[in-house]
Amino acid sequence: GSNSIENQIDIIQQYIKKQPNLRIVKIFVDNGKTGTNFERAAFLDMMEAVREGSINCIIVKDLSRFGRNYLEVGNYLEKVFPYLGVRFISVNDQFDTLYSSNQEVFMVPLKYIIHDIYAKNISKKVSTAIDIRKKSGKFMGKIPPYGYVRDKQDRYQLCVHKERAKIVKQIFSWRLDGVGPARIAQYLNNMGVLTQLQVRFIEGHKDGVENALWRSSVITGLLQNPCYLGCIVERKGSNLLYKGKNNMVIPQTEWHLIENTHEPIIDKKTF
Repeated sequence: GSNSIENQIDIIQQYIKKQPNLRIVKIFVDNGKTGTNFERAAFLDMMEAVREGSINCIIVKDLSRFGRNYLEVGNYLEKVFPYLGVRFISVNDQFDTLYSSNQEVFMVPLKYIIHDIYAKNISKKVSTAIDIRKKSGKFMGKIPPYGYVRDKQDRYQLCVHKERAKIVKQIFSWRLDGVGPARIAQYLNNMGVLTQLQVRFIEGHKDGVENALWRSSVITGLLQNPCYLGCIVERKGSNLLYKGKNNMVIPQTEWHLIENTHEPIIDKKTF
């Protein structure tokens, strides 16, 4: 995505190419650490290099990559960097301390905190809208489970795909006969049965994979999916859209099933 590390580095490198008075000394990368604190290894290394005097300018893609706490960001911009004689540039914010008045330096983190609050609120609103749809038994997933397709009239409604539903029944029946998931996957591959990802590929979706094979993990997931009972699972993972918050996977015991939302493929006894 546009926030991948490679992309961020690329944006910064393109920016530096256009600035004859700048050259890259070192690239500091904080991989996967949330920016909510400044106790990050790469950040500390960078500050160490600043204190040694090997760096006198810091460039980030945008302020949120530098830190997510506006008070600390403000503190660095107003006090720490001027004191250490360091120039600070945020490419996307079009902000450069070399050309900024004191007032601007003060306004940047403020603009940033407003953005922060806005992002949190939007995330909450979107999540709530999705929750309401789930509660009413609508299918909110990206891809219908194997054996189902979206209803042409209502994209939040699942319909049974007759041919693939037969395969689902066959998988459950093999499992009942004591055949393990790895062996089941092998059977399906030998029979040339198309996988979900191959179907997606043929239908022209970006996430499709032309020669994806059945795997035991796919079979296991399929055998444990209550969707085949005609249920929609509500809150399978709490999906907070707001950056810096991980998706928490909620244990199966806490799943909330909404029953009779679509036609079942498997009966309760078999499941």
